[in-house]
Amino acid sequence: MKLVITARDFSTGDPRPLSLLEGSGLAIEDHSTEGFSTSTSVETMYDVLKDADLAISGLEPYPRALIERLPNLKLISRRSIGYDSVDLDACRDHGVTVCRALGAIEGACAELVMAYVLYFARRVHEQNAQMQQGVWQRNYTSGTSGKTLGLVGFGGIGKEVALRAVPFGMRVLYYCRHPRPEWEEQYRVHYAPLDQLLAESDYVSANMPLTDETRRMFNAERFAQMKPGSVFINTARGPVMDAKALRAALESGHLAGAGVDAYDSEPCTDSPLAGCPNAVLTPHTASFTNEAFTRLNEVAAQNLLDFLAGHLSEKNRLV
Repeated sequence: MKLVITARDFSTGDPRPLSLLEGSGLAIEDHSTEGFSTSTSVETMYDVLKDADLAISGLEPYPRALIERLPNLKLISRRSIGYDSVDLDACRDHGVTVCRALGAIEGACAELVMAYVLYFARRVHEQNAQMQQGVWQRNYTSGTSGKTLGLVGFGGIGKEVALRAVPFGMRVLYYCRHPRPEWEEQYRVHYAPLDQLLAESDYVSANMPLTDETRRMFNAERFAQMKPGSVFINTARGPVMDAKALRAALESGHLAGAGVDAYDSEPCTDSPLAGCPNAVLTPHTASFTNEAFTRLNEVAAQNLLDFLAGHLSEKNRLV
């Protein structure tokens, strides 16, 4: 059987994930250094996958138009927890199993959310700039104690954010489609309808998957509902927000800041938020710690081997 790897940098870091696969008897074709991304064309994907039985993928697209042209494909093992770029219905129709790497990166993503919170809460960057210029000026900052963090989406990443925010003295609200009463005690959080969460939160973090319901969920109307002087954080997917509307909310002064790690099309070098002084932009690196990246690759590889052995975890299986 032929395995094609398109997940970026799968084979250039820790060698353990690739070594898991090399003893499997699979014919491995490695394209992980070729820069595949969400913007990769269907034709490019087809060229490398046309004879594949198995694939380890990153964020690159698998639309129906591609799935229908890959009669040999039996498994897409996602080196991610997101799945918005895969047409799951097409995979069901054509008997393609899809799985993802739950449990590998949620903590790392939560760290970046908290990094954004602390960036705006303590303004260390501004104080450092003054000190580097020989200016001794002590300013009060807002801190985190007593501030409210609103989590829109309360899956694995949202829960990990809550576990980090509560010890900083933050009140944590969450909104999701299926709230559970036991989470209140387990994570020391409180459920709130979305309108209430937006109105009361000093920081709003988007942690939901990209679906038809969440696409452009954060638009001009939603930003207007947010508490004046609050901060918006998006480490989910670019299309859950309207970047131009976010910039307008920042420039008007209604929002005090934004931390953004995901964009409509990636790589992105022309974000509408570029040059906005109260927007902090990172190049979709929420999961990019050495440990998390290795773990992602390991889980993606192990999922593939488990599939071949007939005992793929239902937790990781999407289709």
